[in-house]
Amino acid sequence: MSRTSISLSPAGERVGERAYALFAVLFATTAFAAPPLPQAAPTAATGDLEAAYVATRKPMPLAEVLKLADQKSSDLAAARAAAAQVAAKARLVFSSVLPEITASVSYVHTTAEQKFDPSAFLQAFEGVIDASIRGAGPAYGFPIQANDQVIEGVKQGFTDGASEGLKPTTIVARNSLYGNLVLTQTLFAPQMFLIPAADQSKQAARYGGLEAREQVLLGVARLYLGVEGLSAIEDAAKDAEKVALKREKDATAQQQMGVATDIAVLRAQSETAQARATLATLQGQKVALLAMLEALVGEPVRPVDGEPTRFEVTASDEAIAPWDGTFLVKANEYGLKAQETFNTFDRLAWLPSLVAQAKGSYNSNKGFAGTNFMFDAVVAAQWTLYDRGQRYVTMHENDFKTVEARAKYEGSRAKAKANWIGAKTNLVAAQVALTQAEAQASLATRAQKQIDSAYQAGFSTSLEVSDIDSKRFFAMSAAAQARAQLEVRKVELAAAEGRLAAVLGLEEPK
Repeated sequence: MSRTSISLSPAGERVGERAYALFAVLFATTAFAAPPLPQAAPTAATGDLEAAYVATRKPMPLAEVLKLADQKSSDLAAARAAAAQVAAKARLVFSSVLPEITASVSYVHTTAEQKFDPSAFLQAFEGVIDASIRGAGPAYGFPIQANDQVIEGVKQGFTDGASEGLKPTTIVARNSLYGNLVLTQTLFAPQMFLIPAADQSKQAARYGGLEAREQVLLGVARLYLGVEGLSAIEDAAKDAEKVALKREKDATAQQQMGVATDIAVLRAQSETAQARATLATLQGQKVALLAMLEALVGEPVRPVDGEPTRFEVTASDEAIAPWDGTFLVKANEYGLKAQETFNTFDRLAWLPSLVAQAKGSYNSNKGFAGTNFMFDAVVAAQWTLYDRGQRYVTMHENDFKTVEARAKYEGSRAKAKANWIGAKTNLVAAQVALTQAEAQASLATRAQKQIDSAYQAGFSTSLEVSDIDSKRFFAMSAAAQARAQLEVRKVELAAAEGRLAAVLGLEEPK
């Protein structure tokens, strides 16, 4: 944005500088992910609203705010729940080696009772005895006539003896109780080759949750430091407003004394109005950032006044590949390992399954077994010779999933490296920018004092005074912004190395 694009006159240049300074401030605030707000009216009401809103926030240092976010952030809770779901599903793999125990009990009432009564066959046996005795003599060539009385005695003796042992046997009574207890244990199954994938998937989900935690903490830190930066810029804007009010009072007094024109008064009033408009905009941006901070943290908090946050973060050696320590890279790495385990299983899924089963049964009807309790032991093998080609389809699908997982892993490493290089470079640039901004702010402060003294002595014009006021406000705002940006770059570098939580003093959740 060029100053000459606004006006070619000296007054136009001053307005252009003011507009450029305001643009720089607004651009700086958007760096902290603050949503744009319409400019507030340059009145004291905006400041009162901002003060009232800030008063409802609890002042806390950044370390405490991050601990609170770690406990109460809804976004982080959702990410952890998603990771826990993946870990829970991964446990299904262990079902191939764990036993299966089932129990069943049933009560049956029937109107058709089923019994077996062998006494009904006694008459038939008597006929057999009669025929056997009467035919024995002729069969062996003895012409002996059977004695009917003896035959009847024999038959009666058989009937009496058999009646005591041949009692009716109940197969299904009118009321019956059945019970079964079955224990099934898989001795071998191809699914056992998937057991390592359970731990690998669990680790991938765990690192995914930690990556979400890092991003939430990074967002909270950015917002917190953004509010601190806005507060510093707001202090500079308030100082600019005080200077503008002083200039306005001086111009009004000089006009009343006849040594200044109406143009000088109008110029001073315009500068005061511009300073108030800038201050109102900053206050609105601060309220917006505090509201967003509350949404991420879960409670209304704000930075502690007069205690700017400072970190000590240095970049790790590039030779050790610090970007591999990020949780996203680790999550993709374990995801690739789990997918490769599935590839191994796909190529061994043709093997048979061997199962052992123990079954205990209870039947209230003893039946022919003569007991109410029974136990069976079974060893069975199952071998799927052909499954309509489903195994081959799954194998090829998992092969391509492995290619996709490997590409994601390599891509995440490349992006993590680029992010680390950018964060390292930005940190160095932020340190240089802060040094330059502080030097400019110090120079602008000294220059303002000199020109103000010269103006009071009548050796400088009001245009020069307005110009140095604008430059000093811009320099002080840039210095405040540079300090906040430097801390943001530090936390970004820590996040690029996967150690943001450690730098911020948070323990890794179990």
